[in-house]
This record gives sequence, structure tokens and C-alpha cells, in this order.
Amino acid sequence: MLRRSFLSTVSGCAAAAAAGCSPGADPAARTPTQALNFPGSAGVRRTMRFRFLAPLKPYPATYIWRVFPRQQSGYYTAFFWGNDDGLDNLKTFLWTPDGDADTYYGAHPYPQPPPAGSRHRWEVSVVRRDLLGSEVVYDRWYTQALRVWASPLGKHHAFYWDLPRTDRHHRVTFVAPPTWGNRRPPVPALNWGDAPWAPGKEVWCGLLGGIQIFEACLPISDVLAEAAHPRSTPLGNKTLWYENLKPDPTQMLDTSGRGHHPSWVGPERPTLWYA
Repeated sequence: MLRRSFLSTVSGCAAAAAAGCSPGADPAARTPTQALNFPGSAGVRRTMRFRFLAPLKPYPATYIWRVFPRQQSGYYTAFFWGNDDGLDNLKTFLWTPDGDADTYYGAHPYPQPPPAGSRHRWEVSVVRRDLLGSEVVYDRWYTQALRVWASPLGKHHAFYWDLPRTDRHHRVTFVAPPTWGNRRPPVPALNWGDAPWAPGKEVWCGLLGGIQIFEACLPISDVLAEAAHPRSTPLGNKTLWYENLKPDPTQMLDTSGRGHHPSWVGPERPTLWYA
């Protein structure tokens, strides 16, 4: 099954972003006071994303971020760890010698029905499959986390899409075979906001911020603690790889002190939203 059909249709997201619509706070989430305001695919000419071209290893890792999705038709990208060789097409995704995909993952909304549906469910994207969870509720804040790690059983992926809720109704889990994720892509990268194999067609629609990345698989208790109070756990402090709790399109520097600064791809930028 092919991961994407690379289609996108016009939505109201770009208009909402341009209007600076003010999102309401959700009592179940820690609401950011500043975030990147992405217009969705309809508001982008080429691509709108920032990336790390010297990313952390794919396994183990923990990602924590905050999103406020607005509705659009088609695909979204919160982030992808995967190949970004500059071809900007399906070959970037299917990069192996036998024309397959390997060593990538992401977590975000997935269209219902694909490829251009206007309703969405939360998903983990891995092994050319889309593992689906509950329906996305638009126009509210979510605090989210993805934990990934390797074991003799395979490569584990656990997406918690509405922290602090972590029960089976609020997570998507998948174990890839042990043979998955062992090959290094030609140009490994961590992209946020758009997909490198379909630039401009899978742009995040809504707000994105509060990013914390760790080069370890944190226990879920540490994930909850770090989401509520950044740098509050010994393991989190030791393995923090990137942090920017108040991103600004003009300032995406790593505030963790580790020096892992991303860069924008091309001239297009989201706007700045603040409470």
C-alpha cells in the first residue's frame, strides 16, 4: 500500500491563519502562549517547513509538542523523521534500491477518506501503513507525544495524541518488524510542518509549538512530567536534544543549549501567533 497519493484540496485553513483566529483554551491541555501559525496546503506555493539535517537517531527518541489543528482537506504533517534528499517527489519516499520506503515515521491527522477527505483521525505513519486512532477534533489545543524505541521484538511506536490522557482510547501503538528502520536514508532529516516527498501538499493547518525532543525513550511518567514542567526529570534533563517552547518564524534556535538548530526550507514562513 502506498503511503500517500500526494493530493491536496483548497480549505478554509489559509483564511483562518491569515485572519489570526484566536483559539480558545482547552482545560485538558497546557495552552501555549506562542506558536507557529501554519496556513495549510492551500496557503503555500512551494513548501513551508523547518528541518534538522543532522537529526537525532530515529530510535530511541521521545517527541513532545503542542498543536491546534484547523480543518483542511487532505493530509497534514506535524513532523516526519525520514529521507530528505532534495528530489521532492515519490523517489524521496521510496529511496531504497528495491524501490521501497524504510526508516521513517510521523504522527499527525490522516484524511477520511484518503487522499482528500475533510475529516481526519490521528495516525502513526510507518512501514507504508497508516495506523489510525480516534477522530480529530478541530480548533482546540492538544499536547501530544511520540515515543519510539527498539527491542528484539521490533521497532516500537506509541503516539499519545491528547496528554495527559494515555489510555488505549487516547493512543496509537504499533510494533514494526526488527528488520525495519535499520537502513540509513541517503539524507536523513527531521522535518516539521510539511513532508519532504510531497512539498506543499501536506502542510500543517493550524498552530504548532511547544517542541521538546529527547534522544531517549522516556517512561510515560516522565513524558507527563516533562509536558507539564519542562526539564523536571533527571532523564529528560540528561537526554534533551532540542527545545523551543515559544517558537518564532524568525527564531527557531535550540533553547536546550545543545546547539541543534533547525533551518527553514525555502522562503515561505508561518506567521507568529501569541495569546
